[in-house]
Amino acid sequence: MREGPLLRKIAKRILGSEYSSLIWKRIEILGDVAIIRKPFDLPVDVFKAIGEELLRSLPYIKSVWLSTSPVHGFERIREYVHLAGEVKTEVLYKEYGCVFKVDFTKVYVSPVLGFDRMRIAKMVKRGERILNMFAGFAPYSIIISKHAQPSYIVSIDLNKHAVKYARINVELNKVSAVNEILHGDAMLLVDSFSEKFDRILMPYPELFEKALRVSIKAVKLGGYLHPHLFVNAENKKVALQKAFRNVTSVAKEFGSIVEPVGGHVIRGVASRKYHVVVDVIVKQN
Repeated sequence: MREGPLLRKIAKRILGSEYSSLIWKRIEILGDVAIIRKPFDLPVDVFKAIGEELLRSLPYIKSVWLSTSPVHGFERIREYVHLAGEVKTEVLYKEYGCVFKVDFTKVYVSPVLGFDRMRIAKMVKRGERILNMFAGFAPYSIIISKHAQPSYIVSIDLNKHAVKYARINVELNKVSAVNEILHGDAMLLVDSFSEKFDRILMPYPELFEKALRVSIKAVKLGGYLHPHLFVNAENKKVALQKAFRNVTSVAKEFGSIVEPVGGHVIRGVASRKYHVVVDVIVKQN
């Protein structure tokens, strides 16, 4: 969940209009915790006042944190500084009727992916067997389980904390019957599966090419792949077109033919750099 106009006003009142446009877009709400993304050109100290003002302005907010680093490490986590309110990092938050428990300092959390999670759920056909290669705390897997009718979902993650929360969350959402959570390296574990999957999710753009190579071996002919990747482009339209070409080209290098059938730009991550997800159907593998 994101707060818009109110947070813009708070930032403008405290820091002035010059910086308010940088600040308000970098605030996310996870349950009763607000998280601010720190722009590179502003010191940590200036955010203390914003944190205190958020507590006064939003009665449901109990804790405010500042994210001070990009995602890093195999755990895919950020560094955080506490700004105001309670010192708590484990939260409960809701997304499309599902509830998730997670510690945002130990597990990668990105509410901006919520639209894509529901988008994929709407594509899933009854009885599908699905592999989620980089599942995190299992939001894709759980939203699909609640809003579609898969027969089986395997979720893998290398971060032990993510696996712990994934197991908690499938129980919280009463979808454990169709979900299996595995702790380990998806790149290695996928080779051990004797059966192939109808659909494979790869929400880890940094590992796009490696993940695509592994997933092609594990997907059924006529099945679907959903690789995430970063693309440098002039605008979103060009980024999506370029992503289509990149995916089909890499698949061809691995001896497979895939046909793009959809996808979208999830967000801009830097100047002329975009996070894109592509939907492809496997024609030959």
